[in-house]
Amino acid sequence: MSADASIAYTPGAQNLPFGLANTNPQASNYQGDSVANVTESNLIAKEIKRAIFDSAPAQYNALKILYAKPMQYRDSDEFEYLEHGFGRSVLTVATGAAGVGAIVNVSGTQDYIMEAASIQYLGVNLVISFPDNSTGVITDINVNTITVRSVVGLALPLVNDGDKLSIKSTIRGDGMDSFENYERIATITRYNYVQFFLRACRWDRVELQKYINKGTTDYLDVDRKHKMKQLRVDLFAALFNGEKGEYILKGGLTAKGMAGIYPSMLSAGSATANPTVSGLQSAFETLAFKTNYKSEGGTRFIYGTAEMLHEFSKIYKQPGLRYAPQHHLADLELDMIKFGTMNFVLVPCELFREQSVFPAAWQRRLFVLDQDTINPVCMSGIPAMDAGTTLTKGNRGTREDFQDFYVEAQLSLEFNNPLGSFYMDIA
Repeated sequence: MSADASIAYTPGAQNLPFGLANTNPQASNYQGDSVANVTESNLIAKEIKRAIFDSAPAQYNALKILYAKPMQYRDSDEFEYLEHGFGRSVLTVATGAAGVGAIVNVSGTQDYIMEAASIQYLGVNLVISFPDNSTGVITDINVNTITVRSVVGLALPLVNDGDKLSIKSTIRGDGMDSFENYERIATITRYNYVQFFLRACRWDRVELQKYINKGTTDYLDVDRKHKMKQLRVDLFAALFNGEKGEYILKGGLTAKGMAGIYPSMLSAGSATANPTVSGLQSAFETLAFKTNYKSEGGTRFIYGTAEMLHEFSKIYKQPGLRYAPQHHLADLELDMIKFGTMNFVLVPCELFREQSVFPAAWQRRLFVLDQDTINPVCMSGIPAMDAGTTLTKGNRGTREDFQDFYVEAQLSLEFNNPLGSFYMDIA
């Protein structure tokens, strides 16, 4: 038969070899869905949308929290940092003592055994306050026992085991020929590691060129962007939940892992609570005042899923919300909470809901963080985040018949005074 010959057929919707039912591209989905024995044709191009849709929730943009502050650089992948506290501490009595009555023109004396942790904050000639607001001055310290004298003519109260005493002030007498109070600040040493992250994909040389020449979608671009996005998720997960220590990798290689926010808080003994939803307001306000180390008007940030943050709106906004007939928008959410001298900004973190990133308990976990005390850290001389491709075979000096695309990053954390932050697990 000649190349330009025609064939006869009976017109009809499903008559072979033509008709709409048989006008399908190769690998047509309709062939599997149709009850008829439909055919495919290489004369028809398959309709494929060029852009591949990203179905990840938009709220994942909370990843920008990572670099909300300038990166701090260290010269090594291991670093230490020091902090010092307020300079005073509550003093705990280990063994109490009876009270001493007031006698005119007489200063009463009593001994108290203190807990060992309290002695380091005490010196002679320190004025202290008792739970009932009585006052005395320390005149001697012997191991863990302090001797206290009352103000002349006043009493010393009954003191029970476990009572808390306060440091009121120092006092100096005219004509003293010595300094009795010598002290230096005590520092707390903390350390962390810089963790390195990597995501990569490999393409055979011909395979890659085929995608470039004949690709029907933006798969190559989307795949690379996806690697970068997943690397940012890695960074986010490590920032909040990284476990500091050495990791043994395949082949016996070792790597350092960074301490994230949550493990740092656990290690430092940050305040925490496990309230029900009905007890959220009381627990939140109690811990907020207890951990308020910031100056007046200072701001802390509340991180949690939108669902958990919505509970704050139910507490502080919705009960007093009223609408007039002309109102057509129900704005039920809060951006900030203010009470006392404190401000709290609400920050949705929908990644806490994703069990492929965090354990299920994180879905109902709230962090209240002093962002001023948390700094991202990197090792100097190496980019905080980088991406690139390896060489492939050709005139560029390699015989490898493939090409790797990679994205890499490094991150650590300097978390000063974790006691100024707290977290809650909502039951």
